[in-house]
Amino acid sequence: MKNTLLWFQRDLRVHDNPALNWALQQDKPIVAIYIHSPQENAPWAEGAASRWWLHQSLKKLSADLLQLNIKLHFFNADSVEKIPRLVTEANIDGVVWTNRNEPQRRACEASIARLLLAKGITLKRIQDGLLTTPEQFLTASKNTPYRVFTPFYRKLRAQLDLADFYANQNNLPEKSLPAAPTLAASLSLEQLQLLDQHHWHNKLHAHCTPGEDAALDKLDRFIDTALSDYCTQRDVPAVDGSSGLSAHLHFGEISPQQIVAALLPLIEMQGGKTGAAAEAFLRQLIWREFARYILWHFPETSTQPMNRKFTRAFWQTDNALLKKWQQGKTGVGMIDAGMKQLWETGSMHNRVRMLAASLLTKNMGIAWQHGAQWFWDTLVDADLANNSMGWQWVAGCGVDAAPYYRIFNPLTQAQKFDPQNIYIERWLAPASIQKTAPPVIDIALSRQQALERYRQFVRDSDQS
Repeated sequence: MKNTLLWFQRDLRVHDNPALNWALQQDKPIVAIYIHSPQENAPWAEGAASRWWLHQSLKKLSADLLQLNIKLHFFNADSVEKIPRLVTEANIDGVVWTNRNEPQRRACEASIARLLLAKGITLKRIQDGLLTTPEQFLTASKNTPYRVFTPFYRKLRAQLDLADFYANQNNLPEKSLPAAPTLAASLSLEQLQLLDQHHWHNKLHAHCTPGEDAALDKLDRFIDTALSDYCTQRDVPAVDGSSGLSAHLHFGEISPQQIVAALLPLIEMQGGKTGAAAEAFLRQLIWREFARYILWHFPETSTQPMNRKFTRAFWQTDNALLKKWQQGKTGVGMIDAGMKQLWETGSMHNRVRMLAASLLTKNMGIAWQHGAQWFWDTLVDADLANNSMGWQWVAGCGVDAAPYYRIFNPLTQAQKFDPQNIYIERWLAPASIQKTAPPVIDIALSRQQALERYRQFVRDSDQS
């Protein structure tokens, strides 16, 4: 009997999963696989915090699939070599997966597709994790990719229709599926060795709950308890005023479509404060979409500035200063609290992320790539598109970036968003705050030095 091969990537859920839905419609046993291939992700193989989340998410997904009588098989392999081989070994006549959007992964998928089509295999590739089709979503005037968020947002927002999102949601079968063959060479989840051996990651269990059920519960809880105050609370780091869904979105435990389907009724039918807050949150979701869209069209931006005037020569090299920033020993309370939160929880409040990035790139003058790499290694929600565009936006060298001369003052920002030091004292003991040495850099002087560097390398060259 022929079987269907279902390849999970960053769609680690069973509900509203178009690849699983397609596989179910084939009415054949489903062979489900996950391939850990960090070498194919280079230079952006998952960091330790992301691997911890991935391990937990795969554990939950495997259990959910077993409820459908689908066994999830694990492999450490090159996907380009492994999938065509499995097609032969498991008597496969159809293969389905949801696309990833990172440039190196797109190249792998294209190679696999060519090999499968040459074998006469039915192949279904489905876009997932996006609200747009990037190659088709272009400016009307020039038929080129968008580089500015606002027109991108307006066009996409006008296309969002509630009926479309409900129509695309799938229902799981009520009875178990026929069993598929077990692949003898598959590994256990532990054999993927996603978890570091020194177990530093155990502390993350107290702060994170990966998996589809947790994602859906978190969305419901956010809408019920925090959404109405989102506009005023999202920038306050001491308050749990954001959705906390970024890691769930990155690993595909929840889809953007599911979130939009929950928000649109509040916008269209309820209105008022809650409707306005839902609209504001939807705008942030579209900002995330914009990041993935930019990476699709400009894949070099994961390592290179969009504005090439911000070359390596623009930045300073100071490894000692970089290390103090990484360790949260800058002497700037808000920044050090954020870096401690990052190390302990695998996350950092978004407002504090911007402040930490501004201090590193502007006050310290250190290249944004160093900060992006540190976040990549330590964030559970490390996402190449978000991480790259976020860092370039703050550094002033990316698409639709904040002007370089917009330099956050972390001291006044702390007074505005953490006036009672609740956030700072949560992550830095009050006694240690009192004994903290002066900041490793002078905030006012370093701001002037940053502006002079900008005048020398960028502004004057624009005017010449």
